[in-house]
Amino acid sequence: MPVNADGASELINPIAILDKELLNAASFRTEIFELCTMCGARFGIGYFGESKEELRIVEEMEDLPRRLIEILAKDHRRERAHKGFIELNV
Repeated sequence: MPVNADGASELINPIAILDKELLNAASFRTEIFELCTMCGARFGIGYFGESKEELRIVEEMEDLPRRLIEILAKDHRRERAHKGFIELNV
C-alpha cells in the first residue's frame, strides 16, 4: 500500500534494492534487510525520501519481506537474474 508523505499528493511506494546498489541510492531509507533464500543475495527494503515512521503501517512492513521473497523465488524458477531495483507495491 502506498504511503502518503505528510499530506502531500506524492505517494511513496516500498522498494527493494540489491545490497551492492544501495551506495548509488542516496535518498533511499532502508527499513529492513532481507536475503534471497535460494542464493543469499541481500536486499534493502525501504523508501526513497524522508523517513516517515508515523506513516508506516506495521502490517505492511511485515508483508514486504514476504512479497520480496516471492519475487526472488519466481526469478529462480524462471532462471533469470534478480533485478537491482524491485518495486514492492501491490
